[in-house]
Amino acid sequence: MAGRTERASACSRDAGLVERAVVAACSGAQALVPSSSTVLVACSGGADSTALAVALSALAREKPALALTVVLGHVDHGLRDGSSRDADLVRALAARLRVPFHHLRLSSLHLEVAREGLERAARDARHAALALLAREASATLVATAHTRRDQAETLLLRLARGAGPSQLAGVRARRRLAAGVWLVRPLLNVSRAATEALCAREGLEIVDDPHNHDEARARTRVRRLLPSLAAELNPRLEQALARAAALFAEEDELVQGLAEEALTRARRGRHEFDAAGLAALHPALLRRALLAAALEAGCRPEQGHLESVRAALAHRGARAWELHVPRGVVRLTQTSLCFAARQARRENVAPLSMELAITGPGRYAWNGRLLVLSEGRDRGTLVDETRAPFPWTLRGHRAGDRFRPGGGRAKKVADQWIDARVPRAERAALPLLADKSGILFYVGGLRAGEPSKGKLERPFALQWTSEMDAASAGLCTVLG
Repeated sequence: MAGRTERASACSRDAGLVERAVVAACSGAQALVPSSSTVLVACSGGADSTALAVALSALAREKPALALTVVLGHVDHGLRDGSSRDADLVRALAARLRVPFHHLRLSSLHLEVAREGLERAARDARHAALALLAREASATLVATAHTRRDQAETLLLRLARGAGPSQLAGVRARRRLAAGVWLVRPLLNVSRAATEALCAREGLEIVDDPHNHDEARARTRVRRLLPSLAAELNPRLEQALARAAALFAEEDELVQGLAEEALTRARRGRHEFDAAGLAALHPALLRRALLAAALEAGCRPEQGHLESVRAALAHRGARAWELHVPRGVVRLTQTSLCFAARQARRENVAPLSMELAITGPGRYAWNGRLLVLSEGRDRGTLVDETRAPFPWTLRGHRAGDRFRPGGGRAKKVADQWIDARVPRAERAALPLLADKSGILFYVGGLRAGEPSKGKLERPFALQWTSEMDAASAGLCTVLG
């Protein structure tokens, strides 16, 4: 009995570490999550992101003065069977926490994986999807649940790959994700044990992604080695690595500022710089300045490319010099250094498929439009909730979708749009609504479905407007 009591006490204590980290992230003049923010929690269904979602939504309820709006966002990479179950799990969590849920399934990631490898392709696509979900939710912040273990793994991986000082700063607590959207990480000083303890305390089901156990991934192998390294070198190795990353981050900020000042002095055009001015820089500043200039132009050079450019600057002659780097090219003459991006080829890449959960009355932003859903017989399209039960899914068209309009028979949506003379260019932006069972009952551009016909026992009214019109009317907040 005493043992169980001690374990329960330890579990509660660890769970509290997550909650305290979230409170700290929302406090002070330099808060990661300032008051009055709308924050989209990137939730995979794993222990870390589930714990962050629970703690942040609880704080928003318990501290109304913070005026925080919390939204759950889930990105389905579509890379393994059963991934849709993860989305269902996060949708259920959002319903339990009484917060809106936004879902996006990536429809073409296999093509990107073939080009760039699993980890980079998944990360880049996920970040693009999260930025899109944030805009749909009117969120300025995206919160991810990277923990102290993620930080330690990242630092070890980058050391093994011979990374430079900026990379050794590890995972940053805050960085720009897209225009008007910032990525924040409130749990960087929290252990994985703490997030698991919070989920256990709340009795929450969590996802265990099989990719996390794939020995083909370098991160998986590092994760397996960490306990033995800690036993041999330092029992608090994870904390030590995280502290080292924090120190690197502070020094990196200083060097980056000096490099940007040097780059400003050397600038001769948008992506053109004075070669002599750059060549005179200290090697540490020069590497950083070259990287900043390349990234600004859309290029992605690696460390070896930067060393080649540095050597070319030191020995430049009358003949022009050129180096192709990932996504671009560097050109050097006797007087100037230029960076130019190469447009990435993206043939046959399908668009992202946006899904939004509709759990009841409220206002929902989707694809530049605003859906206002109200209970009763207000103006708009009426739908009987007893025949189209919640939660609904608001999404775009999929190949093979079938729809039964009121008084008609089920046919392919694409065929019905042709019959209704809906222009092909407009179809991708039209909204579709499916009920709890996935049955379509509303299709933009077509007459209403069967749940809108006859006697309505529990009617809900659908009204659509553009987000621009909604903003002018003060309606653009997503309330869910």
